[in-house]
Amino acid sequence: ASWAATSGAAVCLKQLGRHDEALEMFEELLRNFGPRLPAAAKEAAQRQLDELRQLVGILEVDGAEPGALIAIDGRHRGEAPLPGPLRLTSGSHWVRVFKEGFEPFEQRIEVAGDRLVRVRARLRPLARMGRLRVMEKEGRPLEVVVDGSVMATAPWEGLLAPGEHTVELRGAGRLGSPPVQVDVEVDRTVPLTLSAEELAASLRVEPVPVNATVAIDGVTVGRGVWEGRLRAGAHRVEVAAPGFLPESLRVVLARDQIEVASVTLDRDPSSPFWRRPARPARFVVEAVTGAVLVPSFGGGVAGACIRGCEAPLGTGGSAVLQAGYELGMGLGLGVTAGYFTASQRVHGRNTEVTPVGLPPNQGTVDDRLALRAVLLGGWLSFASPLGERVQLHFRLGAGTIAGALLDERTNGAFRTGDGASYELAPFVQKHPAFFFHVTPEVRIGVPVSRQLQLTAGIAFPVLVDLRRPAWDTSQAVPAGADGRGTFAKERLAGAVLLTVAPGIGVRYELY
Repeated sequence: ASWAATSGAAVCLKQLGRHDEALEMFEELLRNFGPRLPAAAKEAAQRQLDELRQLVGILEVDGAEPGALIAIDGRHRGEAPLPGPLRLTSGSHWVRVFKEGFEPFEQRIEVAGDRLVRVRARLRPLARMGRLRVMEKEGRPLEVVVDGSVMATAPWEGLLAPGEHTVELRGAGRLGSPPVQVDVEVDRTVPLTLSAEELAASLRVEPVPVNATVAIDGVTVGRGVWEGRLRAGAHRVEVAAPGFLPESLRVVLARDQIEVASVTLDRDPSSPFWRRPARPARFVVEAVTGAVLVPSFGGGVAGACIRGCEAPLGTGGSAVLQAGYELGMGLGLGVTAGYFTASQRVHGRNTEVTPVGLPPNQGTVDDRLALRAVLLGGWLSFASPLGERVQLHFRLGAGTIAGALLDERTNGAFRTGDGASYELAPFVQKHPAFFFHVTPEVRIGVPVSRQLQLTAGIAFPVLVDLRRPAWDTSQAVPAGADGRGTFAKERLAGAVLLTVAPGIGVRYELY
C-alpha cells in the first residue's frame, strides 16, 4: 500500500471513533514511509499521533490461563499471555476471557486516555460441564465460533458450561452460518450440524451500555459490541441491560452492505438498579458557629423607637454543639448546647425621668441592649441527598435560653419643669433572662471525606420571653434642679424575639 492509502485509512479509522486502530495505523505510516513522506504529511501525521495518544488508554490482562482467548468488545485480541499491553479507545469496554473447560471471565472496564488499566482474569475450572459437537453439513472445514470465541475448525468437539450457548460458522469470503442457540446439558454430548451458506451482508451492533446483551432474530449473540455476517434482508435487533429499558429495532441489510446499528438504552426509572443504597444509621456530632441578626429587640425600648430615633439592626454570634443519632432513612434526633449573644443600639430615644413629687422631665437617651445566654435543648431532623455529593439537612430545634439581659443607658439629655437642661451619666441594669426557643433550620453538607462534612446553613430562632424583664424603677437618677427621679418601667424585650442565624460548621458521622 502507498503512504497516501495508509494515511487515508488512518484518518477514516479516527473518524469512525476507532482511535486505537487509528493510532496503530499512523505509527505504521511513520514506521514504513517516514523517510519518503513529504514534510507536510509527516508533520500532520505526528500531530495526529500526539492527539490520539490522549484518546487511547492501555489495558493489561494478567492471571489468565495460558492459551485463553481474549476478546475486547467482541473483537479477538489474542491469546494469554499477551505479548504486550493492548491499546483501547477511552471509554467503556467489555472484556471477555475464555478457555475450554473453564468458566468464562467477563468484566466491564473504564479506560481513560493515556492511562493504564489492569485486569486480573483468573479462570475457574468448570465444576459441571457438558460436551458440544459441531459439524458442517457437507463436511467443509469452517471455523467454529462459540459465544464469540473461535474454537477450532469443524468438526469440533469440546467442553462447555451447562446452559445456552451461541454457535456460528465462519469461512472464507461470504461463507458461513447465521448464529444459532444450543442448550448444553450436564454430562451429555449435544450434536449440532450447521449448513454453511452465502451471507452477503454485514451488521455491527454498538450498544450503550457496553455490557448490554444483544440478540439477532431472537438468538442471543453476546454482550457488548457484536459484528458478523448475516443474510441480506430484514432482521430484528434486540438490546437489553439491567436497569435499562429494552430496545428493539428492525434493520434491512442489502447485499454487500455493512450496516452499523448504534443502540443507546434509556434508564428504567422504576428499576432498583438505580436506587441509592440505604444510608447506614449513624451517630452525628456537629459544631456550628455563625452570626446572629436581630431586626428589633422590641419591648418598651427598641420597640418604642418610632420617630426621631435610630435603631440599627442588632447583631451577635452563636457557637453551638449538636450531637445525636440518625436513622438510615434520614430521620434523626439529638441534643444541643451552646452560647448565644445578641445586642442592639438605640440612638436618641424619647423617654422620661420622673422627679419625686413632680411632673415627668422629657428628654432623650441612648440604649444598648445586650443578651448573653446559654442555650440548651433538643432537635429533630431529616436528611436528604441533593445531587451526587451534597446532603440537605432540615432540623427543628427547641429548648431554653438562660442568661442575662443588659440595658446600658448613655447620653441622657433632659429638661426640668422650669426648662433648665441637664445630662445624665451612664446607667446600667442587668436582669435575669429566660427564653423558650423554637428554631427551624436548613443546612447543606459537602463531604470532604467519608465521615466528615463541611456545612453551611441558616436558622431562624424564635425566642419567647418567659421572664419579661423591665427597667427597675427603684434605681434613682439625678433630675437636675428637680432633685432625684426614676426612669419609667419599660420592658427590655418584646414578648417574642425574631432572629436570623446564618452559620458554618463541621459535621462528623460515626458509623
